[in-house]
Amino acid sequence: MNKKQGRFFYGWYVVFACFLIMGVSVGLINNSSGVYIKPVCADMGFSRKAMASNSTLIAASSMVVAVFAGKIYARFDVKQVMRFGGLGMALGYMSYSFAQNLPMFYLSSVVCGFSQALLTTVSISMLIANWFHARRGSALGAASMGSGVGGMICNPLAAWLIQQVGWRQTYLILGAVILIIVTPACFFIVRTRPQDMGLQPYGEAPAPAEQPRFTEQLGLTARQARRTWQFWALAACNVVNNLCAVSLVQNSAPHLSDVGLSAIAASVVASAMMASLAVGKFLLGWLFDRWGVRRASFFANLCMIIGLVGMVLAPFQPALAMIVLGAGLGGAFSAVATTLLTDRLFGAREFAAILGSVSAVSSLGAMIGPIAINSVYDSLGSYKPAMAFMAVFMTLALLGYRFVLAHPPAQQ
Repeated sequence: MNKKQGRFFYGWYVVFACFLIMGVSVGLINNSSGVYIKPVCADMGFSRKAMASNSTLIAASSMVVAVFAGKIYARFDVKQVMRFGGLGMALGYMSYSFAQNLPMFYLSSVVCGFSQALLTTVSISMLIANWFHARRGSALGAASMGSGVGGMICNPLAAWLIQQVGWRQTYLILGAVILIIVTPACFFIVRTRPQDMGLQPYGEAPAPAEQPRFTEQLGLTARQARRTWQFWALAACNVVNNLCAVSLVQNSAPHLSDVGLSAIAASVVASAMMASLAVGKFLLGWLFDRWGVRRASFFANLCMIIGLVGMVLAPFQPALAMIVLGAGLGGAFSAVATTLLTDRLFGAREFAAILGSVSAVSSLGAMIGPIAINSVYDSLGSYKPAMAFMAVFMTLALLGYRFVLAHPPAQQ
C-alpha cells in the first residue's frame, strides 16, 4: 500500500460490499432454497424433483451469462452490470410469491439466475482481481464468506417466516431485503478499479500510466485456453465439485428431517453449515495465500468428501459434525478456488473470458445436481445412495485437481 491510498485501503470497502451482495443473493437464492422445498411441495402438490428444477434453471441461466462474459464485460463496466443484476434479482425473487404453477416458478428462477450471474460470479472476481494484486485469496475469501453468513441467517429466518406468514409472504419479504441491501452496495460502494479513484491495486507500487502491468500481458487468450486439455480437465473437476456441493448444501435440511431430526433441528444444522461455510471461505482464501493452490485445493476437496460421507451416516452425532465441516471448507472451494485456479493456470491476459468459460461448463454440475439427487430420492425414498455416489465422484475429482495443477499449460 502506498501513501496516496491513506490509512485504510478503499479496496476493503469494495470487499465489504461484495460480502453484503454475496450474503443476500447467494445466501438466499442458493443456500436457503432447501427450506422452501417441503412447504411449497405440500401446498402446491409438486414433486421434489419438479421443485428442484428451479435450482437447475438458476444454474442454467448463470451458465448462459458465463458463456458471454467476455463480450459483456468488454462492452459494459462491471459496476453497471452489477447494478442491473441487483435490481433484477430483487424483483425476480419477489415474483416467486405470485407463482400459481410450475411454469411461473420456473420463469422467476430464470430471472433470478440471469440476475445473480451478472451480480456475483465473474463480476466479484473481476473486482477483487482489479483491487488486489497481493492478498487476493484473503480478499476473495472475505467477500465470498458473505454467502455463508447470509445462509446462516437466512435459513432459520426463512424457516421461521414460513411458519409465521407462509412461503408466499416469505419470498416477498426476503425479496425486499435483497432490494434494500444489494442496491445501495452496488450504487454507492462498488468501484470498478482503483485507478478510477487515483489509487493503485493493493500490493503494487505506483507505475507510469503508459507502462502496462506485465501480469496483464502474461497468459493465454480465451481461444488458446479452450484448446488445452487443462481447461477441460479443470472444468470437468469443477462440474463434479459443484454437483457435490449442491447435493450437500441444498438437500441437508430435507435429508436430516427425513432421517429423524425435527424441522427446527434440521434448520439449526443447516444454519451451522452456513456458519461453517462463512468461516471456511475466509479460511480457505487465507490458506490459498499461505499454502498455495495445490495444498489448499487438496485439503478443501478432502473436507467435501468427509461431508458427503457424513450425509450417508446421519443422523448419528459425529456425522452431523462431518456434514458441517464438509459444508465449510468443502463447500467454499468453488467460490474461492475457481478464480484463483483459473488465474494460476491461464494468466490474466483474458481473465474474464476464460473465467466465464470455465464457470459456464462448471455450472453443469449445479444444473444436474438437484434433478439427479431428487430423482434418486423420488425413486428410493432416501438421499443416502446418491450421497454415497457423490463421495466416490469427489474422490476422483480430488485426484483430477492434483494432476491438473501439477501440469499447468505454458503461458505466453
